[in-house]
Amino acid sequence: MVTAALKGGVGKTTTSVYLAALASSNRRSVTLVDSDPQASAAEWVEHATDDRFQRIDVVEAPTERLLTRALDRTASDGVVIVDTPPAHERLLAKALSRANVVVVPTRVGGIETSRVEAVLDIVPASTPRGLVICSARTFTRSYQDALATWSKAGVPVWGSAPERVAITAGPTAPLSSDGLDAYRRVWRRAQTAARSA
Repeated sequence: MVTAALKGGVGKTTTSVYLAALASSNRRSVTLVDSDPQASAAEWVEHATDDRFQRIDVVEAPTERLLTRALDRTASDGVVIVDTPPAHERLLAKALSRANVVVVPTRVGGIETSRVEAVLDIVPASTPRGLVICSARTFTRSYQDALATWSKAGVPVWGSAPERVAITAGPTAPLSSDGLDAYRRVWRRAQTAARSA
């Protein structure tokens, strides 16, 4: 599974970490490959006290060569989640070429739509993909308009993570129950899409 975005600040690392935590609850081996040079996902998992993170292997792979090597070494029966860097289209394309499912975090408004479309354009046609709307204010008109836009474009929205400071608190706090609830829906839909492909 690849968490893909070309724009920073959309919730990519938060999405990757929550999905890895949920995957680890199934007692399968979970590898979180952090291909962002900032290594925010790796730092989050390595310094967090939440027990879910004890079952996650973290591999830092901030170059195409290291990413390829990391993906070649992961267990075929386990779950692999790749947190990609923003604004690095070649590395993102490399990760997407190996993905069995793609989760695209986005927010509402601004240039978000065009940035998501740019990501979707490089996802292989046969690879299932869906959006997660991060920091969502679900009762706003702009949120409803975004859902309608993606529905009309035929792009599934697998879930929304509400705007909560606790969800993105990082290693200094336990995972938020709101975040786990929101990302559980995304995780289930991503797994269903991957199995159906």
